[in-house]
Amino acid sequence: MKQLLEKLCMAAGVNGVGDVADVIAEELKNYVSEVHRDNLGNVWGVRPAACENAPVLLLEAHMDEIGFVVTDVTDNGFLRVAPCGGVDERLLAAQPVTVLTTPPINGVFCSTPPHLSALNEKTPSAVERGIDIGMSASEAKAAVPVGTRVMFAPRFDSMLGDRVCAKALDNRAGCATLLYALELLKELALPCTVVTLFATQEELGTRGAAPAAYAVNPDAAIVVDVSFAHTPDANAAECGKLGEGPMLGVSPFLDYAMTEQLRELAGKRNIAIQNEVMGGTTGTDADKIGVVREGIPAALLSIPLRYMHTPSEVASLCDIENVAKLMCEFAKYGEVQTHA
Repeated sequence: MKQLLEKLCMAAGVNGVGDVADVIAEELKNYVSEVHRDNLGNVWGVRPAACENAPVLLLEAHMDEIGFVVTDVTDNGFLRVAPCGGVDERLLAAQPVTVLTTPPINGVFCSTPPHLSALNEKTPSAVERGIDIGMSASEAKAAVPVGTRVMFAPRFDSMLGDRVCAKALDNRAGCATLLYALELLKELALPCTVVTLFATQEELGTRGAAPAAYAVNPDAAIVVDVSFAHTPDANAAECGKLGEGPMLGVSPFLDYAMTEQLRELAGKRNIAIQNEVMGGTTGTDADKIGVVREGIPAALLSIPLRYMHTPSEVASLCDIENVAKLMCEFAKYGEVQTHA
C-alpha cells in the first residue's frame, strides 16, 4: 500500500496534466481487461460480476490535485500564477514548486524577509506573489509558456507508526483505496459488477465525476474522499481522529439505506468507523453522482487527513486500508438494486 500511495502522490495531477491518470491506467491493467478514458480525462475500469444481469456498483475517487497555472512571465523573469483549486495562500511564502514543462523546472514562491515586512502586513495572494525559477526574462519566457501548470514540489515522507506525509493525499489516498480494493477482490466471484472510477476536476467544483457516472450508469455508488482529522488548533466537533477508522458520511444528500448497510458491515467485520454528519451537501463528488440520470444511491467514506490543501498532508495507512476493506465487504454482501 505504501509503495502504491507514494507512486500516486509523486505524480503530477493539477487539472490539465494527465500524469497521474497514466499511472492509474497502468495500475488498472492489473485488474481489468479494458481501461476506459473520456474527453474530460476521467479513467475507469470494469470488474465483471460472476453472473449476468448483475447490478453495477461504482467505487469513485477523484485523482486531481490543487496547484497553479502560469498567467504571465514578468520582465525580470518571475512567473505569475493563478490557483487551480482551493489553495491555502497563507503558506505559499518560500514554498518549493515544480513547473510542469518538458522537462520540469524547479522553482520557489517569492517571500519577503520579515526584516522588510511591515508588522501585521496582509499575506499576499498567489496572484500577487511571483515564482522564482532562476532564469532571466528571456530564458523564462522561452521555457515557460503561459498556461503551464505548476504543482507543489513532490514529496512523500514516512512518519512514526503508519503515518505518511505528502502532497496530494487529497485524494490520492482515495485512489489508493480503489486499487487496493481491486487487489482484495481479485480472486473472488462477485454478485455485482464493480466499476472503479478515478475522476478529474473535483478541485475545480466537482465537475468530472458526473459525466463519467452518466456513462457508467451504475445502480449504486460509494464515493471516497478525505475529511478533516483533528489537530490542536481545530474544532474537535468538526473533525475525525487520525488512525481511528474511515469517516462514514451522514447527510440528506446521501442514501440512508446504503449508509446503514456500511455501518452494519463495519460492525460485523470489526472495522472501526467514525460518523461525519453534514446538514446538506457533502462538498464531494457524491453530491453530483447522486443526481445523475434518474438518481444514483450514493454513500460517502472519507479518510481522516491533517493539513488538507497543503503540500504536507498527513494520513494513516490503516485508515486508507480500512476504507478499501469496507468497500469490499459491501461489494460482496451489500444489497444493490438494479434499475427498474
